[in-house]
Amino acid sequence: MRITALVVLVVITSGVTSLLIIRELRALKVSFDLLTIIYVKFNQDLTTAYRQSVRITTHARERRGSEVQRLSPGLEGVLAEAFETRAEQVQQARSVLDSAIAHPDRLGGEEAVRTLREFREVLSRLEDLAAAAANLKPAEALADVRSENEINELFRRLDDQVSRAIIDLQIQVSERERETERTIALLAAATAVMALLAALGVIWTLRPLRRLAASVRQLGEGDWAQRVAAPGALRGDEVGRLALEFNHMAEALQERERRLIRGERLAAVGQLAAQVTHEIRNPLSSVALNVELLDDEIASASPEAQQLLRKITAEIDRLTAITEDYLGLARRKPPERVPTDLAAELHSLLDFMAEELGSAGVEVEVDVPGPAWVLGDAGQLRQLFMNLLRNAREALVGNRGGAADDVSDLGDLSSDLARTPRIAVRLRQGAGVVRVSVEDNGPGLPVADVDKVFEAFFTAKPQGTGLGLSIVQQLVQDHEGSVRVASTGPGGTAFEVQIPACAPPPPSVSSAGVPV
Repeated sequence: MRITALVVLVVITSGVTSLLIIRELRALKVSFDLLTIIYVKFNQDLTTAYRQSVRITTHARERRGSEVQRLSPGLEGVLAEAFETRAEQVQQARSVLDSAIAHPDRLGGEEAVRTLREFREVLSRLEDLAAAAANLKPAEALADVRSENEINELFRRLDDQVSRAIIDLQIQVSERERETERTIALLAAATAVMALLAALGVIWTLRPLRRLAASVRQLGEGDWAQRVAAPGALRGDEVGRLALEFNHMAEALQERERRLIRGERLAAVGQLAAQVTHEIRNPLSSVALNVELLDDEIASASPEAQQLLRKITAEIDRLTAITEDYLGLARRKPPERVPTDLAAELHSLLDFMAEELGSAGVEVEVDVPGPAWVLGDAGQLRQLFMNLLRNAREALVGNRGGAADDVSDLGDLSSDLARTPRIAVRLRQGAGVVRVSVEDNGPGLPVADVDKVFEAFFTAKPQGTGLGLSIVQQLVQDHEGSVRVASTGPGGTAFEVQIPACAPPPPSVSSAGVPV
């Protein structure tokens, strides 16, 4: 928007400058038209008429000085033509004034034709006298000395008025020309300054492009964490929005790279897990069978031997569970998604795990109103939330045993022991999704681990495999949903799962009432 605004400002400034220059040129043209079209034409007609009047006056003086009073036919014709020409020229000069006075807007308004009105008053009397003389015989007109003297006086008067008006108009034209030159120079300077400011504004606006180009280069080199500050994005700045889009692209590429690496890692792990578990499961089964046989053989032996056998059995069960996790990661099937009441599945799962959680001393708070329909695989959804619940249980129980490493930890340990382990399961619906949160009141996650908890094999537990939350994320993504750490801290950790909601299935025909 800023660059667009600067361009529009320059265009508007140029347009205003052009309009002002055109106005000044039009005003100057009006002055030139008044000088060249009106005054020049009027002066030409008046000069021609005055020239004829001079001829007539010369012949009148010669006639008064001659003893011959009668005019020769040739002289009479010349004088008649002079009288007629003088009257016609005066009439033409009058028509020039009348045309100009009739259209004052062409000459700059009433102020410009005020002088022409003064000319017309004098010219009207001159026109009457010249027309009257032209209607008389040349001898009679020459004898009217008084009229001829008045005509000559009017010519001289008009000549003085026209000369002064032309000089004043020339001065006015010169001043208007200089004023126009100054105005054009100022407007050109203002336009140049505005263009310079616009150019500086564009340069300042595009300055972040250098940083953006450097970030793009680093992004191309594999630095997916590269980001660009976008302070102008909130103001609608073009470069700011471009930087914002670059950041979105970098985040998308980083997420894609993370998923690609994770997918490659899981693929390699899956292939390895399939081979390893194939080699481990048979020996484990054989060991478990031999341990059971040995337990039967030494049933009457010392209790210490039986306790050792129970420990061996527990470790075998743990290894078997690990192999099952690996097999689940390697042979994960695509979900068979059908309309499923997630609330009912959660209640069923919590009932199934009630003994497991109760034996660990964990209280469960359930806030799961139903029904909540999603398009999902019931078995995989149960596995998903079972992993989250067991993860929460391990976070609670795994941090309550053992002794403090030093005296300074005794206060924190006593406060942890005083806190009752609690898991809260809450379900909410809205905006086309079903949200399920699994919250615990454990010690929380380190800030540095929040972004890593869904990576395969990442675990902070001494005996964890790091596959539980990774499998959770895979299952959620298979259901076109998302999972995230909604909150964590000394008060506990909350995982939130979002799955798209769907319409409930239509009632079956068998369940409909049949009238008797």
